[in-house]
Amino acid sequence: MPPTEELADELAIAVHGADIFAVYQPQVSLESGSIVAAEALCRWRHPRLGDIDPATMIEVAERSGVIHPLGRRMLDECLDTLARWRETGRQWAVAVNVSPVQFDDDAFAEHVAAEVERRALPAGSVVLELTQDGQPVDERVVLPQLQMLREIGVEISLAGYGAGAPSLDRLRSVPLTEVKLRGDLVRSATGDASAVLRERVEIAHAHGLRVVAEGVETLTHLDIAVQLGCDRAQGFLIRHPDSEIVFP
Repeated sequence: MPPTEELADELAIAVHGADIFAVYQPQVSLESGSIVAAEALCRWRHPRLGDIDPATMIEVAERSGVIHPLGRRMLDECLDTLARWRETGRQWAVAVNVSPVQFDDDAFAEHVAAEVERRALPAGSVVLELTQDGQPVDERVVLPQLQMLREIGVEISLAGYGAGAPSLDRLRSVPLTEVKLRGDLVRSATGDASAVLRERVEIAHAHGLRVVAEGVETLTHLDIAVQLGCDRAQGFLIRHPDSEIVFP
């Protein structure tokens, strides 16, 4: 693997071309069994190195500042895709991953709002997905922008929920509409672990939040998600991430 600086230079160029693209992994409603949303996942197919690990790509992007043009590129691409879905009768939502570093741009929330309005999309069909790890969050910068987005109807999702106090703190401090249970927690939720995770789901519901079970890979995992009281499920059992967007 080339040095970080070299990768950053190559990523800065790739962000404007076809080597960067989105794949989509659907979420199903556990009540209806129907697809209701899809999470967009950024991929980088390097011409020499092949597929770059997404975690490596995001780390390089955050450290170099390329995360800003990369994030805007992905947002625009995902909103265009969402518009096409809706034109063909697929009334789904799209979830777009957002790095905390993107909020360093004071105009980030305004850009999201403007791009949603320009495409005449229902704001509630757009979900911004935040993580609890990676770069530290300056909530004095982030929270006002999240609040602005919530006021126009954009939904806010928190990934990595269920792992204890940090998760619960986020419920109180961030204007969320959804939490996503970590896949490893869902897959190992038996006995006492199941009781603890079920309590986490109940706490999220008490805050009025939707709960998505990630990492659902088998029918057993799906049964666990149902028993925990989750609202939606996502994972390889449902479908692998797909760039063709040919969901039924």
